[in-house]
Amino acid sequence: MTFKLIKEQVMFQTNNDASDLSDFAPHLTDYINEGYDLLLYAEFGVHVGDTGYAALSLDADVPATSAWTHRALADYGTWMVYRNGNPLKQQRGYAFNNAFMDVYNKVRSKQGQTVTFTNLY
Repeated sequence: MTFKLIKEQVMFQTNNDASDLSDFAPHLTDYINEGYDLLLYAEFGVHVGDTGYAALSLDADVPATSAWTHRALADYGTWMVYRNGNPLKQQRGYAFNNAFMDVYNKVRSKQGQTVTFTNLY
């Protein structure tokens, strides 16, 4: 899933038209990259900005995390947009936060399980 598709998914989930993306763009990019940083650290133990793991900025950028986690970045962005709203919007956002946290916890539970040991006797 490209960065552009993630942003468009956030706009869809918040019931906004994709043409309104420019109104949300500065903060939305930060929100998505914040979620990306959380998933990167959970999966690989690195942060956004470390060598080889640049922040998502171009529409064609694809997150380095596993493909099945990309949708969670849209969920995190949606939660962050709703989090800053009134209590009704915050309540709507909890489902997206929970969806992100489910993926985050699955990634964390698998961390370290793909290590291969050789020459053990």
